[in-house]
Amino acid sequence: SRAMHFFAKVIILDEPTNNLGVEETQGVLRFVKEVRNAGHTVLFITHNIHHVFQVADRILVMRRGEVIAERTVADTDLLSVESIITGADMSELLHDAKTQ
Repeated sequence: SRAMHFFAKVIILDEPTNNLGVEETQGVLRFVKEVRNAGHTVLFITHNIHHVFQVADRILVMRRGEVIAERTVADTDLLSVESIITGADMSELLHDAKTQ
């Protein structure tokens, strides 16, 4: 909230929900949405892809410090991003698991 007080245009949050309980996590996600809706840019760094889809407009996937993909949330889905992250076709893995 200090960032809002000082009128920051960009807010960087590195793993803000890491090690938080469910209620605290929901509070952080609400805060991020409020800040974003107020017109601020939020850089939300996380390994929790489900949180990304709740608060992001755009997704950047990085590996070893390099951007390997950029998508808008509106133009992608969870399986596609998981495939990019893992380097595997998650839809095929999901299909294989269902048929076994």
